[in-house]
Amino acid sequence: MDDRTQDQAESEAPKTKMVQILWNGREPIQARAGETIVHALWNAGQGKLVRTGCVGGVCGACTVTVRLPDGQPSTTDLACMCPVQDGMQVFPFAVNAIPPVEPKAGATADDLRVAYPTLDRCTKCGSCTVACPMSIPVMESVLRMQKGEFDQVAEDFTTCIHCGLCRAVCEDKVKPHNMGLWVRRSLGMGTDPAALEEKIAAQQVDGAQAEWDCLMNADPEERLARAKEIRTNGRLA
Repeated sequence: MDDRTQDQAESEAPKTKMVQILWNGREPIQARAGETIVHALWNAGQGKLVRTGCVGGVCGACTVTVRLPDGQPSTTDLACMCPVQDGMQVFPFAVNAIPPVEPKAGATADDLRVAYPTLDRCTKCGSCTVACPMSIPVMESVLRMQKGEFDQVAEDFTTCIHCGLCRAVCEDKVKPHNMGLWVRRSLGMGTDPAALEEKIAAQQVDGAQAEWDCLMNADPEERLARAKEIRTNGRLA
């Protein structure tokens, strides 16, 4: 291919659409349409502006507040999972960690109230559920905590990444993700290790083999759909 033919091919190649986002209300960032906020900042040489740990929606470090264009409602999100839009405004929303409370084997709802006295402050506004990037039914799970339905609470918080957004948006200082972790740890303390190993082994015989078969033999679309299903359900089939 001569230079003229190459130049013509390059000129006819589809160009990546560029958009502009505004960081922290004052710093314009040029970004490729469809890339995430984190990648937009990296590509602009501004990676220092947001905390990152995994870039896969697992560590919960890159929490941000997003003000969308065209009158769309503002929201909270993970910068590594949120695609950019032209005119989007992004504000850092770092959530500070708080010390965990020691779990307790055989815990009850009253034990949880001692560990986290704000449990019963929930006003059922639903802000925590809306803020959760993992689609956990946070408010409903807090109500289950009040009733001591800990087995279901543990299932609810299986996919929790402890980003802290549910705690940060709560005006009544309820700490859903901290309480969810406390419940899971408390249940774990009361579990017989031998019985647990037996249960896990029984599940892995069929479930793990099915996952390996899917991973090795399924087409890319099927593998992606299965990965999304596991992410949503928090467990193997």
